[in-house]
Amino acid sequence: MATAERVAVLAPIVIDGEPAAEPLATLLGTQPVDVAGAAADLAGLAAALLGRPVSVVDAASGVLAGDSRSMPRQVVAPDGTVALCWTGDAGRRHPMLTQACVWLALLRRPDRPAPAGPAEPESEAVREVVQQLLSVRDVDQVLTSIAERTLRVLDADICGVMLREGDLVRMRACVGNRVAETARLRMRRGQGLAGLVFDTGRPAKVDTYLEDRTISPDFMSLAAKEETRSALAVPLRLHGEFIGVLEVWRRRPSMFTGADERRMVVLADIATVAIDNARLHDEQAAATAEAEQARDALQRQVALLDRSSRLQQSLLTTVIEGGGLPAVVHAVASELGCEVGVYGPDGAMIASHAPGPLELSLPARLPARGRSVAGRWVRPVYADGDQVGQVVLVLGEATAELMEAVAGQVAMACSLALLRERAASRARAQAVDQVLWDLLQGPVEHRVAARTRAQQLGITLHGALRVLHGRIENVEEVAAEQGWDTSHTDKVRRGILRAVRGVDETRRLPLTGMRGDLLVAVAAELSRAAAKDLAAATCAAIHAEWPGLRLTWGISREHPNPIELPTALSEAETALAAARRLGGRNAFLYEELGIVRLLLGSGNDPDLQTFIDEMTGPLVAYDRENDGALIRTLRAFFDADCSQRVAAERLFVHHKTLRYRLERIRQLTGLDLSRHEDRMRADFALRLLQINQTADDGAAPAR
Repeated sequence: MATAERVAVLAPIVIDGEPAAEPLATLLGTQPVDVAGAAADLAGLAAALLGRPVSVVDAASGVLAGDSRSMPRQVVAPDGTVALCWTGDAGRRHPMLTQACVWLALLRRPDRPAPAGPAEPESEAVREVVQQLLSVRDVDQVLTSIAERTLRVLDADICGVMLREGDLVRMRACVGNRVAETARLRMRRGQGLAGLVFDTGRPAKVDTYLEDRTISPDFMSLAAKEETRSALAVPLRLHGEFIGVLEVWRRRPSMFTGADERRMVVLADIATVAIDNARLHDEQAAATAEAEQARDALQRQVALLDRSSRLQQSLLTTVIEGGGLPAVVHAVASELGCEVGVYGPDGAMIASHAPGPLELSLPARLPARGRSVAGRWVRPVYADGDQVGQVVLVLGEATAELMEAVAGQVAMACSLALLRERAASRARAQAVDQVLWDLLQGPVEHRVAARTRAQQLGITLHGALRVLHGRIENVEEVAAEQGWDTSHTDKVRRGILRAVRGVDETRRLPLTGMRGDLLVAVAAELSRAAAKDLAAATCAAIHAEWPGLRLTWGISREHPNPIELPTALSEAETALAAARRLGGRNAFLYEELGIVRLLLGSGNDPDLQTFIDEMTGPLVAYDRENDGALIRTLRAFFDADCSQRVAAERLFVHHKTLRYRLERIRQLTGLDLSRHEDRMRADFALRLLQINQTADDGAAPAR
């Protein structure tokens, strides 16, 4: 190490846990006479600290000491006269090496203080400034420290540090001021003494501020308030770039000397290093904080993905193993510790679960297009391209971030569960549809087999059966008006079939199907009134969903055997034809058509005998079993133009006897002879009966 008298001028930065830094710290606390030896010592100790070669170079890149290879400059003294070069990153050693560079630059200055004798106040002040400035990390604290130390070294009354902000310099730290406006100074080029330094880039001073004509008068009033007499300002430069102004003022009559200016320049050089050091520290701290935040965010994301992946695997396993929506919502509620609800297309809840002892807080119904709100996530559930419902998650034990991430997965699992259920339902629907059409249109052997398959599918076809045959009258017209494409029109047709099934709450339609615009259903144990009510309810439900659509029904008679369903279908078709032609009602029953059914029936099966048997069969049977005269009475009633008095006279019976017989006819046939329609049906049936009777089997003798 260079032999020289040593005077402590720098309080070196201490790096905890770095034994190699102690020798360098000791060196920085001295003031060697042999500058070349000091440079060599610095190069050696810096290389030991970094564990790699270090070179010390001057402003012209000439090697002063250390490794002679060309390496990048890592730290440079503020005046550019000295730099330390090495490869790689110095990490937390960078501030200490910056201090070392400033130390050597101060030793190389021709005007540095003499080493002999006790430390002068200037040296002591410089030592304190270096110790303070190169160890402080906060920029504002650095600027305040610069102002305080400079104020003392220059024996001034006010000191300010102004930093450049574009085309002006703004006061960032000020001490000793009496007027608040001083601490808020902003100067452009040429304004005041700092503006002059900003404009020329050189130190400047005034001895009588209020009388001086070398500076602009912009701030004379402020100088008067502060009672300023003299001022000195020097530029702050970092790597040759102007970054601000360091300025001092005195209130007493005095002049700043050349020595004062040199002291200010030294302090300004140290200040720029400290400012740069603090800025680098802020940037490094910000980068470190950002890296830590990124690391924490990544760790949270990894944990979130891990938990999300486990939930996804659990849900997939549940679906694959055949678990339906109840199993899916139970798995989600258990894993996330939250409430889960699944709602159908009509907004009604179809599955839900709450963890542990909690009571479910979700509503029983939800709007068709529910929205997510704070603490509640709503996601649509799709199947076969259609939105078939929604799933709702309520914030519980899991974080909101996790809930947001898994909400879509839960909706997907619900979709898969519904698709699985739909696939099973579709397979069953196809089997049921085949049973329906085999019963309605198949040959006898197919009908027998279809009845067996219906039993295997759990479909009960016992008791009196009716066929309901419906038609959507104007779906193509509505589609054209509404702009529906073919896909949407087919979707509407499927919706109509679902609506028909949905109206049948009492399960009186075990078989329903649709081909094109035609609907067919088999009803069990359905009276006339109930059949009409069911048809009216389906029409109302469809009109509520699709207001422009019209649906018309034709309903067959009751048939006790499923094998007779083709006949029932033919009757329903006849009733539907009557409904479409006659209009006025949503549904027509075959047994109420009267002679109209004969006119609309097919040529191959006019159904005359059936009509005769329905109208007169009960009367013929009664007359045969009771030796009665109801047929003859009915004929006489019509021949008398429906006059009970005339008919009674022609039959030679009391009018009360005639009235009794007509009441008996009503009870047996359901015909109300006070109604024109029933009279016409009965009269027509009697005439057909007479035509069909032969002379051999003749009617019972007149009484």
